[in-house]
Amino acid sequence: MSMMRFFSHRLKKAVWLRSASAAATLLLCLTVPSFGSDPVPYNLCDIRVLYLFDNSESIDWPTIFYLNDNFGCRIDLLLVKPKDIFKHHLREVENKEIFLHEYYLPESNPARIDSLVAEVCREHRPDIILLDGDRQDRLFNTLSKYIINLVPTPDRLFNILRVYERIGATKDTSYLAGRVVLNGNELLNRYRKRMENEIPILFSWYRVQSLSVNRLTSYRLVKSNIPQEMPGADFTSGINPMRLTDILQRHLEEGPKKQTLLKYAQRFFSSFSTSRREIGRASSDSVINAYRQMQTLAENADFGQTLDSFVDFRPYLDNLLAKAEKAALEAVGLAWQGKIFLRGSPHGPKLKYLVSLSVNGPKEIELTSVQFHPYWDTSAIALDSIPKIIMPHQSYVKEYLIDIDRSHLEAEQPESLLFTTEIAYGKVPLVFSNTFPIGETPDLKIRFEPDYYFVQPFAKLEVDRVVSSMTLRVVISKPQSYSETAHLNLETPRGLFAGAYRQKIQLDKGASHKTVRIPFSISNLFELGIQHVFVTLAVNGKTVTTDTALVRIAACHIADTLKVGLLPDSSGALEDILRMTDACFQPLTNRALMTADLSAYNVIVIGSGSFRLYPSFGKIKDRFEDYLRHGGSIVIMGQPEDWPDGSLPVSLIPRTELLGRGGITNAIPGSRILMRPYDISKSNFLSFFREKREVTSAVVSPAEEVYVCSSGGTLLSISRLGEGQIIYCGFPLLDMISKLEIDAIHLFANILNY
Repeated sequence: MSMMRFFSHRLKKAVWLRSASAAATLLLCLTVPSFGSDPVPYNLCDIRVLYLFDNSESIDWPTIFYLNDNFGCRIDLLLVKPKDIFKHHLREVENKEIFLHEYYLPESNPARIDSLVAEVCREHRPDIILLDGDRQDRLFNTLSKYIINLVPTPDRLFNILRVYERIGATKDTSYLAGRVVLNGNELLNRYRKRMENEIPILFSWYRVQSLSVNRLTSYRLVKSNIPQEMPGADFTSGINPMRLTDILQRHLEEGPKKQTLLKYAQRFFSSFSTSRREIGRASSDSVINAYRQMQTLAENADFGQTLDSFVDFRPYLDNLLAKAEKAALEAVGLAWQGKIFLRGSPHGPKLKYLVSLSVNGPKEIELTSVQFHPYWDTSAIALDSIPKIIMPHQSYVKEYLIDIDRSHLEAEQPESLLFTTEIAYGKVPLVFSNTFPIGETPDLKIRFEPDYYFVQPFAKLEVDRVVSSMTLRVVISKPQSYSETAHLNLETPRGLFAGAYRQKIQLDKGASHKTVRIPFSISNLFELGIQHVFVTLAVNGKTVTTDTALVRIAACHIADTLKVGLLPDSSGALEDILRMTDACFQPLTNRALMTADLSAYNVIVIGSGSFRLYPSFGKIKDRFEDYLRHGGSIVIMGQPEDWPDGSLPVSLIPRTELLGRGGITNAIPGSRILMRPYDISKSNFLSFFREKREVTSAVVSPAEEVYVCSSGGTLLSISRLGEGQIIYCGFPLLDMISKLEIDAIHLFANILNY
């Protein structure tokens, strides 16, 4: 059944249900072929679905894969979390049109919601929105209301058509109007293989085996922007899956130009549809023809003033072309890559263009030409015009060197240097292009290292007297071949004063990183709570990169008499945190672990995974036991599951798991480790676990278990041996401190002082 006939069939069935007074909802458990490994369906559908959720563990995966696999819809999953700074993380399931957007934004700044929605909807507003979250969650509630109330705008071709809200399982068999009901069990079984392969790409901790779904899952139609709409049988009922032809028909002026462009659009759709019914080379030929039709359509840049007035038309067309190109490469088994390198030499700059081809399809590929198109000349320069045949399961790689005047590299054109590679698949030519946009922002990044600082509190002195001093560390990363003068600027909150630092930074060739140390001081004018420090890097007067660090005042006093030996964790976070305290500490080497006098240290802290860096770690159990019996203290942070058993005088078996606040119990509320020198607030400390977090619980024997989890493991325990003790902490304490959680900072001090 073709895609168009499929949709027609669904619509007829919906009409029949309405006429039979069975309400306007269809129980979906159809058995259709899976499109999971086929890129063609994504070229037959331009519908975008935004799935807004607030709990990553309760995502309705069967519905998501149903829409993506059954219809070819693009899925954008959106999660918003509260944080002091605005950040965006994007992950995607490559070639499957599934994207995960994680946004962090301050709850105190509602204007950020507007920025978030503008970014998500910049190229293409979603056609369908699915809401799946607790309306008591403040951010989710604010964002969902904002999106629901978005009104269609005349400068966009695509506006929100429908908004649905998930209402979970239903025992109602009367099928209320406007409700879509899905058979969750059937969909889970149908898409289980795809889920097992693809969900961990978005959530590495996710295990599909533990996924349980309701037999029936319902979605209620909250809002529709389709005029005079009757309740539909499915999310996409009545929505044309590919609207390119309709757009051209509606907005182009009558004439030969319109008829020609319509012909290309119709052939694009029909060729992809035909490929679904064919196999082998015939199917590949149809996909290639569809790509050629879209390529020709896109090359006709003059679509008229009406279409060009829509801000989302060009991005929409570019996206269709990119998806068609992927399908064409997949169909012919062609892996193509073109890279442009800019190199300096004693005789001036040189360009190197690298072409790489490999053929894994059923038919040979012919490389017909490689051309360079300089913007300062009307004629293309042929770099290679001798045809070359690349047979199936063979590869071809070649480099082309080009001399170029330095003045041409100073141009600010968006596509200053253009290379094209022409390939023939049978009689069908395919043209791929690479550009070197000289005016593009260079690949520079700046970051605070670390991006958080806590400063010890100070006595109340004169209002503006400086009472504490520290150093910010800023790291600039860049391509090794890049050379330029950049300007660094620091913005500080009230009461934080930056000392003298280099603002003009010379970025030299050959180096990939540059570190700048900025001294800063805190005075009594500094306000309590978390404050922000901003750093920006500008090139030629334009800001190209920025970063934010968090700063707060927090007590973390370590006794002056305490000497700490450190086995650093691989991230270096433990060492960063110790530097923020007033602790006297010394990182230990593998040789020191074997031969040094361990009694010189009151406490030895073992960072997470540090044993992997110490070959002798599993061989010094007797040294550790002797150290403990004479009053030493060993602090073990959460460890990976390959922790070497038998390396300590106690048994320790760690296990990584996800826990929320309800799964953590304080077994010894009056334990001294929770009260001295700082009194730990249980409610504030566990508020970090409002959402489930990754912890490393452990079975420690023997041990006094202060905090335990529902699985039976301990998260904080004390094992006494002679005059010393082993303290195990499986809480993500370093992560909590990086977010400047005050009780986590206090617990860190209590553990070292215990």
